[in-house]
Amino acid sequence: MGYYVGNGVYNYLAQCGEKENFFWTSGDMWLLVYGNESFEPKILTIASARALGEAITEQEHRAVSMAQSLAENTGVPVNFIRFDPNGSMESVTYWEQGMNKIQVISPDGLRNRLIRHGLRMNPSQAAKAINDKSSSPYHEWQRAHMGNSVIVADIDLIRLREGSPTEMIELKRSYIALEAWEPYKQDYKNFLLLSTLAKKRRLGFYIVYNHRTKNPFYDDVSRLKIFSFDHTREPYCSLLGYQSVQQFAQNYVNSDTNEQVN
Repeated sequence: MGYYVGNGVYNYLAQCGEKENFFWTSGDMWLLVYGNESFEPKILTIASARALGEAITEQEHRAVSMAQSLAENTGVPVNFIRFDPNGSMESVTYWEQGMNKIQVISPDGLRNRLIRHGLRMNPSQAAKAINDKSSSPYHEWQRAHMGNSVIVADIDLIRLREGSPTEMIELKRSYIALEAWEPYKQDYKNFLLLSTLAKKRRLGFYIVYNHRTKNPFYDDVSRLKIFSFDHTREPYCSLLGYQSVQQFAQNYVNSDTNEQVN
């Protein structure tokens, strides 16, 4: 079963010469960060929708390795959760740092492990779904068991330098005109969590927006709007300028290739 897949930025990066300078998950795998109400990251999770009995794939290995690299020197642990996309959450495949081998555990076992990592599980509903097409069994379980004290955010895109993370990038798109769009205040909880993780790893954190049209549907990535988000500064969010998608692929975000705003 496929979930949220299509994205014009991903499509461009997958075909350009700078592809190896980026890492992202899409389709049936997610790189997630969970945090508390103080926006402190508590655990980095690779969630993968695949039959439990199958061997671990190269893509899953690479995603776990990237999560470990992202968590390096931050004190944030990493875990791996595989769930059956076509069944209920009766059991999951689970691994975390310090375990010698992958185990199959129950949902209660998963809940208890997340509690031990500092997540306060409660019966209230999560305030925000990860995105509007994230209706996998795992995401449904997550919404049912994690209350408003738990903040969860996707890590959309990581820029690499010699294989090591150097920027975390949040991708946004909508039908709002490029010049008019600004990050939504209701998303700031997620951005604060992502910014905190980025700071711990000494990475830049940026929000990259592109416009898309409804009819005909077109994901226009020819020109991107670039914001910096830093929870240690006021205001948190600052417009850096604009880049073509080619410039974005070829250069670090915080560079002189931004088309400056008058």
